[in-house]
Amino acid sequence: MMNNSSKLSRRNFLGLSSLAGISMVLSNNPVMANIPDIEERTSKKFKLGIIGCGNRSKTIINALNRVPEIEITALCDIVPHKMEQRAQLIKSNVKPQYINNLEKLLQLELDAIAVITPNYTHKEIVIACLEAGKNVFCEKPMALTVADCNEMIGAVERTGKALQIGTQRRHSSVYKNLVNVIRTKPVGKILQSNIFDYRGDWRVPEADEYPAGTPYWRLNQSQSGGVVYEMGNHIIDVNNWVFDSEPISICSLQGVNNFSLRKRDSSDHAGVLVQYANDSLMNYGGNVYNYGSMALDTFFGVKGTVQIGNGNITVKYGSPNGFPRPANIPKPETIPMSGNNPESDGVVDQLKYFAKVLEGKEKAYPDGYIARQTVQIMEGSVRSALERRVIDVKELG
Repeated sequence: MMNNSSKLSRRNFLGLSSLAGISMVLSNNPVMANIPDIEERTSKKFKLGIIGCGNRSKTIINALNRVPEIEITALCDIVPHKMEQRAQLIKSNVKPQYINNLEKLLQLELDAIAVITPNYTHKEIVIACLEAGKNVFCEKPMALTVADCNEMIGAVERTGKALQIGTQRRHSSVYKNLVNVIRTKPVGKILQSNIFDYRGDWRVPEADEYPAGTPYWRLNQSQSGGVVYEMGNHIIDVNNWVFDSEPISICSLQGVNNFSLRKRDSSDHAGVLVQYANDSLMNYGGNVYNYGSMALDTFFGVKGTVQIGNGNITVKYGSPNGFPRPANIPKPETIPMSGNNPESDGVVDQLKYFAKVLEGKEKAYPDGYIARQTVQIMEGSVRSALERRVIDVKELG
């Protein structure tokens, strides 16, 4: 998927070539002790290292500032000033260590590692962390291929360590409410969905935090996966949650359309159609050159339709034309969204939940099995667009 030179340079940074000697002796690290309380925080803290200090790490660090059970004690990146910038965001009197190599990071006494690196690096880093005895929080997407997901799941099963994937809408009050409405209102089985990600804020400037001449990985199809991986992952995961069924076949058309977005070969627009085992259909559309239009995510049921967007969840009921109209059709409903902005709601709560995972009170959620379903759809969509055919999920492994 990527050329050998780019893969080799990334491996050199990660120190993966020498990870074979790292054993499970680092597992079951004791909880950090004797740390002063900060703003009435609990004295019990789990030590967390963050690998990847790019733009997304700012959001994660700001969220972790609101999770008193977790202390960021190490930052890992190849660019020193990025670690310094991110350290300034940490609201703690414990100064994190700066590490520029994964092998060195894994030698620290850490309870968990947050993997916030480019998409194509997730598999190797996550497996290395798990095999070094660390619990892992990994940003979305879990990986670029189903085969990579399977290897990661295998590492979880071998090591007994936790792997939680950062699709935060599973912890969002907005989307919990949406799923509850669909589950409890008399709309019947959901037959089809239209879901969208139309955004304009991905017209990113040159990657000025990196050394001059450093390629920007999101513009590389083999490293990012394109628009479906970068944007569609979140709402496709919500759709899987709503449908509660396995995807079985995928077809898609996608490509590069807007060349003002900077030179790239990663897809900037896509249409994806997915059939599930329960015969429901998902229709996803996305692009990165939207300049203001809004699209509602819509779920069509046998007896009603549910939409989310513009600050509300709306429910409308009906019956097919040509049939006697039932006398007791419910009236339309408008339910204000609870929670924060649906694009960010859930970020803090997912990390609060991860703290419970570290305490042994909860199982990782969403875990690798849940996240793999979304990767099935995303990988299938890219292959379908390239091969101009319907992809059977069974082909993906």
